[in-house]
Order: sequence, then structure tokens, then C-alpha cells
Amino acid sequence: MKTRHALAASLALSLTLACASAARAQGEDKDDDESRADAPKIADAPKITEVPKIEVGAQLTSLTLLRPDGFGAENQSGFGGRFTYNFNKHLAAEGELNFLPTRLFPDTAAGGRTVQGQFGLKVGKRFERFGVFAKARPGFVRLGDVLRITRGQITIFGNPIPFNFFTLKGRTYFSMDVGGVIEIYPSRRVVVRFDAGDTIVRYGARTETIDGPVVFEPRDFRPVVRTPAETKHNFQFTAGLAFRFRGGDEPEARDAAASPSRAPRYEVGAQFSSIHFTAPDRSALRRFFPAFFLSDTSANTEAGFGGRVTFNLNEHVGVEAEGNFYPRESFADETSGGFPAQLQAGVKVGRRFRRFGVFAKARPGFVTFSRVRQHVGSDFRTFRFAGELMTIDFGIFADRRRTYFSTDVGGVFEFYHSRRVMTRVDVGDTVIRYGQRPAQTFHLLQPIVVLPAETKHNFQFTAGLAFRF
Repeated sequence: MKTRHALAASLALSLTLACASAARAQGEDKDDDESRADAPKIADAPKITEVPKIEVGAQLTSLTLLRPDGFGAENQSGFGGRFTYNFNKHLAAEGELNFLPTRLFPDTAAGGRTVQGQFGLKVGKRFERFGVFAKARPGFVRLGDVLRITRGQITIFGNPIPFNFFTLKGRTYFSMDVGGVIEIYPSRRVVVRFDAGDTIVRYGARTETIDGPVVFEPRDFRPVVRTPAETKHNFQFTAGLAFRFRGGDEPEARDAAASPSRAPRYEVGAQFSSIHFTAPDRSALRRFFPAFFLSDTSANTEAGFGGRVTFNLNEHVGVEAEGNFYPRESFADETSGGFPAQLQAGVKVGRRFRRFGVFAKARPGFVTFSRVRQHVGSDFRTFRFAGELMTIDFGIFADRRRTYFSTDVGGVFEFYHSRRVMTRVDVGDTVIRYGQRPAQTFHLLQPIVVLPAETKHNFQFTAGLAFRF
């Protein structure tokens, strides 16, 4: 809970600083234009009295879903769309739909893929180049595969015995999205938008099994109890792009006062990041732990934050480095665990237009996990088996940090709101090369299994704000 609040506070602080800088940048641009005696004069832009009525946009979103059963949080990333109707400069009604394709492991409260819909109002203040709003939007969260327990009975040797029947079925819960919205206007018809807030989910009452009088009693025969409804708070971040039409009196002269033809050399920014880790193959361990590893998930999504530094060599090429930290701690196994972190450094190449830029990136680096179960020493033991002495190394395992080589390839979209402020969205594939990993099996004849090296592709999106100088 503390980690999630710290993440929300960091994002809110970054967005607030960006807005303040954008306001200062407007003043800087005006002063710079006035100081150029040889430059043509551009008429002062009139204040905005009307905004376009309709906004239609697409977005990427990351939701940290807390389960009511106490088994921690599930990070999910997905995509969606938004429709907004602006009543005036300060008030708007809007609806949003998101699809989060990661399959959650099913229990009696959550499971499967997630669909989310929120519909409500945003209220705030709109400036010439950016807007700050608060939002309150009721809606729903639907989970596709939730475990449902039906109490019945079966007959064994003519005797009726209570029995639990398990089925998977979708379930919909009421939700409320409250938080803040930062909108940045690169042009009359384009909006770059960041949302950060609390998606409150009301989980309804459900049937759970409880421990019976027999130790290790199968779940099918355990007594059941009706658990009460429960409310959970879930951090959500969304970044998107929208187009505006039908009305609006923002002057075209503002586009003529675009950023200078030569891009500033340096960029320093903060960002939110979501990465979908695809786990390497662990099938070699299933014959040692069949019951345990059958429930092992093949992917895990992490949400975090970081920073970026860029040096633009010219209008088309930039050299940059980016670091991200993911504050959710996970259980350690032979591949990953603890707190993930990431560093990528490389180049971006593309084309920069007046108000936006499109680039391709290739950045080698590394992904590190703070706590991985690793083979750190030998533990030889001697046994007599079938009349012969056998010496076997059971190994000594301990949790240590482990780092893997990675390469980030993908696309970059930049929007220039003033000479000094820009927003950026990255979408790409973070390729991780997992080396050989010894795993402990506790099996007498084969206590250590070495999993082969493997390369995995992991979807990642990043959205942030930067200052240029």
C-alpha cells in the first residue's frame, strides 16, 4: 500500500512540475519573440473562450488490481479508447473503455482477462497550452474467469456426502475512478493526456471454502462460508492521444509560433513505465513439482517509474539513456524475484516536425532483479543406495541479485508543447536474454536441474514529460 501511494505521489509531483514549467515556457517564448528585432511579429493570441466540443482518443493503461483475498496485487497493462464532450472550458462528460488482456489466475474474487468501463465528469481549468482537471467516473470492472463454488452433494456407497462444485464464470463489479488529469495541447486539434488516480472496486459477497476437521482435506469436501463484500483501492495510470473537432476558437497563429527549427540539445525527463515480463520455460521442473508448478503463470506485468536523459546530435539522431524502477516485490525463484530495475542506453533516429516527432529506437542495456534464487556453493552428501555408496551434490542456494542483458527496440512519439516542454510516449519490445539458471529440485537422484539460456520478448510502454534546453 505504501509503495503504491509513493508511486502515485511521484507521478503527481512530476505532472505538477511539468505544468509549472509549461507556464514558464510560455513566458519564455513570448520574451524570446519580442527580443528578436529582425523576426516578423506575430499577433498576440486571444484568450480561449471556447474549446472543441468533441474529443475521441486512444490510450494505453496500467492497472494495479488488489485482490480481496489478501494475496497481494496484480499489475495489468492494456489499451482502450475515450470519448469526451466538452460543455465549456471547465466541465466535460466522458466515457472510457479499456481491455487488459493478461489472464489472472482464477480465485473466488478475480481471474481471467479484465474489461473496464468508466463514465462520468471532469472539472478543472484550461490554459492556452495545457489543462488541469479532477475526475469522478463511476463504472464497472468485469473479470472473465472467476471461480464460483456451488454447494451440493454426491452419493458414495449409497450415502449422500456434501460436495463442492467449481465452475469458472465472468463477474462484474461496480467501480469508481477518481483522480487527476493533465492535458497538453500541441495544436488546435490534438490532445496529449495523462490520467493518474484511484480505481475503487467493490467486490461483492462470495462463497469460499474453509479448512475442515481433516488435515489436507480436498477442497471439494471442505465446508463453505459466505464472505462479505469488500472494497479495494487500485492505482491506475493512463496515457493517450486524442483528436478534437466541432468548434473551438484556438488561434492558428499559435501553430506559427512553433518550436525553433533547431532542436534543443538536451532533454531531461521523468516517466511512468509498464513492462509485461514473459517468463522463460520451466517445464523441466514439472516432473519434480507437478502440483505446485501447474499453477505457475507464464507472464507478469510490473508498473514503475524512472527518468531519461537525451543528447540530440541533430534534428534526426539522439543519444539517450533511461532507467526504470518497479516497486512491487515478488517471490524469488531461479529466474527472477524481488524488485526489478532496468537501464537502457542507445540511439533514436527519426524525423522531427513542427509540433511532433516520430522516431525508431535501439537501446541495449540490462534488466536486474534484486532477489533471485541462485546456486552459490556445493553440499556433498553420501548415501548407500542398492548396496553402493553414492555421493551427490545437493547444492547451496541463496537469494542474490541477478542481471540479464536486454535490448529495447520500438517506436517513440514526441509532442512539443513549447520550446522547453515536451511529452513522450514509447512503445516497444524489451528483449531479455536469460542465461543458464540452476534450480533446486530436492530430488534424491537429481537435486539440481540447469535450465538452458533463453531469449524472451516483453511488451513495454512508457509515457513521460521532459524539459529541453
